[in-house]
Amino acid sequence: MERAKQSERRPLLSDHDVEAIANDQVSSTVAIASAPCPNSRIKRRTIREENIPRVLPIAFAAAFAIAATSATEIFAYANIMCADPTHCKDKEQSRYAGVVAVATTIANVCGVVGIGILQQWIKPNPKLGLCIWLVCRGTGVAWLVVGMLLRSIHIALIGRIFEGFATDNILHYTLSTIWVQTEESSGFSRLMGTSLALYMAGMSFGPTIVTFLPNFILSFVTAISLLGVSLLYLLVFVPTETRSAQIDEHYDTAWPRRFLSILDPVRHFCREPILVLPGFVIFFFNAAQAYLFPAIMVHAALRFGFTSTENGYVISIAALTSSIYLFIVLYVIPNARKFTERRRAEGSKQSNQDEETETPSGAQDSVHHFTRDLLCALCSMSVQLVVLPCFTLAKNSKSIYGLVILIALGLAAPSFIKSYGVSEVKDKNASLAGLAFMESLGGLASPVILGASQSLLGRGSVFIVASSLVGIAMLSLTLSPFVRR
Repeated sequence: MERAKQSERRPLLSDHDVEAIANDQVSSTVAIASAPCPNSRIKRRTIREENIPRVLPIAFAAAFAIAATSATEIFAYANIMCADPTHCKDKEQSRYAGVVAVATTIANVCGVVGIGILQQWIKPNPKLGLCIWLVCRGTGVAWLVVGMLLRSIHIALIGRIFEGFATDNILHYTLSTIWVQTEESSGFSRLMGTSLALYMAGMSFGPTIVTFLPNFILSFVTAISLLGVSLLYLLVFVPTETRSAQIDEHYDTAWPRRFLSILDPVRHFCREPILVLPGFVIFFFNAAQAYLFPAIMVHAALRFGFTSTENGYVISIAALTSSIYLFIVLYVIPNARKFTERRRAEGSKQSNQDEETETPSGAQDSVHHFTRDLLCALCSMSVQLVVLPCFTLAKNSKSIYGLVILIALGLAAPSFIKSYGVSEVKDKNASLAGLAFMESLGGLASPVILGASQSLLGRGSVFIVASSLVGIAMLSLTLSPFVRR
């Protein structure tokens, strides 16, 4: 009887056991909450197929805004650092050059890091990513104007942080995540090329139109206004719809792990090995391109006395040539080929069954565009490979303009490389982020490689180095089809 009473008083579980069970339950709850469920679904904001082409004008407007402030932005730093911005003294020149270098470095570093950070918003909602780009670009210009009015270089450099998150590479990446939503086999390649063509057109017209403004400050007002109108256009005329999408195994809704996912563009190359060589291609090619035109301007200024006016001609000629080249490759040649085939079919006496047999299927059409992108990329880069060393042989300013027209044909290569690179991967959005990351790394390395070769080696050696980088990119691209097999 006494033993029964003692058993009634004794608790079934000790305090130590209760605490252990509670800890196990908490840890299990945390593990379940942090681990993504294979059957989980997330909401994505997508643009309807028929509304995707409405985004194309943004590429032109954004490029126009970038080009409108590219030259005046450098002059704004001189306005802050020098008593007379048109005639900086010796000490002011050294400080001015240092500030420009620091500003460029800040923008380049933020551009590399920004891809990993911004993809958290761009991937589920590309339209939001484009809105963020427009806001960041406009905010960066606004900070520069405030810093110039207050003559504070620190305020002006804050603007470079915002502009670092709104570089041209991030713009192309954000737009490509919209183009990849198209369901047509050739739609992504065509939209990517058209977007770059409009971007180049904006880059060519921007500096020319800005020269007619009475005050350089109006270039900043023009850029901010254009970016604001573009944002309003995007919000009003490009509607989105919510879709439920399967959550991938690498996505985590926990904020600490989502923050660490800024490294996803790098880790994605391990998940998609066939993307490694296209990543190297875009890295080496952009390492040759990012500082190429500043190097041409320096070379032309030292050899032929080019001023800011001639430099503006160089940029406009290159951008306009590349834009025309892309429109010819993407629209004129395919339409001419279709017209020729239609005339040939009408003139022939084959049966309808034979005509249907000759029509390429969807799979054959995909292979056609896959091969076309590869060949167009190789042809565009081969022109630069041959022409770049010829800058050392230029005898007068006219030959510089002629060579610029030829190398401008290679500026279209990134659109073909990206279209080719993501053609056979599973996660196209993540692959585009990885390629954009490598492109930004190439842009970060370009001033170091080309700038050092131009200052240390001299005598046009920078063009030999740039041609070598293009050659490495071509070799990687040539080997990539064998890796895919």
